[in-house]
Amino acid sequence: MFFSFDYPLQTAAGMSSTATEMANWVIALQSNQFLKDKKNMTALWTPAKLNNGKTGGFSNLLNGYAAGWPIIVRAAHPAAAPVGGGRSAVFVYPNDDLTIIVLTNLSGSTPDAFIDEIAGFYIPEMKAANGFGLSPSVQLLRIELEKSGYKNAIPSFEKLKKSITGFELPEAEVNSWGYTLIQQKRIKDALEIFLLNVYLYPSSANAFDSLGEIYAELGDRELAIKNYEVSLKLNPENTNAQNQLQKLKAN
Repeated sequence: MFFSFDYPLQTAAGMSSTATEMANWVIALQSNQFLKDKKNMTALWTPAKLNNGKTGGFSNLLNGYAAGWPIIVRAAHPAAAPVGGGRSAVFVYPNDDLTIIVLTNLSGSTPDAFIDEIAGFYIPEMKAANGFGLSPSVQLLRIELEKSGYKNAIPSFEKLKKSITGFELPEAEVNSWGYTLIQQKRIKDALEIFLLNVYLYPSSANAFDSLGEIYAELGDRELAIKNYEVSLKLNPENTNAQNQLQKLKAN
């Protein structure tokens, strides 16, 4: 499908290419055919630091910006990651000798959201199912629960919190972890993670909303209603809780 960008956008979106052409360009770039000194390559992909000493970027994933390159700053498998139009992306993993290129014609396909998962076919630890992308604290808890079982989520959290300085579990990330488990058809494990989240954040309407959803998924109508009611009490404007309660009470 041909798509024409307006003139004001053509500086950022005026180039047409193919995956093969892009691959050859990245190979040439990484093999120092363009920049002979490896120090220049390092500089090219080193994100600038802001006045507060941190990096900044377009999103939580694209959290740095180098010399014209959006950068994914993280301890494991950092990447230089230019994206375009919500439809194309190139992830260069400098430490792994790997590049993933996804070009589409579909605006909103946002390949930057799933390229790491593709990389997981070459580097298995990068698969979401193996915990890649989780923060260090959440990753530690995940490793513990994969060994001891998710029924131990709360006591395992307490043990790690006592033994590790700065051990924290962000609410949004724990919630996202629960939904990842649902996608993996691990419903009972997801329940334990949502229970952990309401234990950690008892004033969060969203945490109770998710817990209500998982109980509904498990067919426990009574507990689903109970948790949706708590969510609605914490946030009376939670329309999802209102709608779900109407459905549950009508049955």
